[in-house]
Amino acid sequence: MVWVSSVYRQLRRAESNLRTALSLIHVEQDRRYEYVPGLVLAVASTVGRELVSTVTGARSLAMRVRAENLDLRRQAGAENALSAALASLVGTARSYPALRRDYAFVRPAHEIDQTEARLAGAVTVYNDLARKQNDSLRTFPTSLLARPAGVGAAPLFEATILEMPVSEGSDDAEQAA
Repeated sequence: MVWVSSVYRQLRRAESNLRTALSLIHVEQDRRYEYVPGLVLAVASTVGRELVSTVTGARSLAMRVRAENLDLRRQAGAENALSAALASLVGTARSYPALRRDYAFVRPAHEIDQTEARLAGAVTVYNDLARKQNDSLRTFPTSLLARPAGVGAAPLFEATILEMPVSEGSDDAEQAA
């Protein structure tokens, strides 16, 4: 009976750690979402509309995927698209000497760089915990108690190809344009 109780507590602790790690990912994503508009305003007139549109579109997509609570693989795909768009925008903007001295650009660019690093760390922690939990669910004694305890395999925060369903309302708007 002591062994059963110990394994059950271990499973619950692992689930709790996983939820905490996922919430850390969400905190860093929210922080990044907050800095994107300031960055876009600072560089919009200099780097061109195409790069700016890519970043704002990627941000909107990432926020929508998360708001619709799609699976973690799709969320990771949208977040990776935003990271790539931001890296391209910041890299291009840093090639302009005037922007490198403009605090309106330097501050959000620095904050986004820092947030990207923290986000990568949070994803690594989450994925490590998810792999550890999934491995423990495959081992003999824990596998017997996992199903009755309601503990299942944890999804990894890894990208997959993202296909967003198009709502019917947007078709009408496109036809009107």
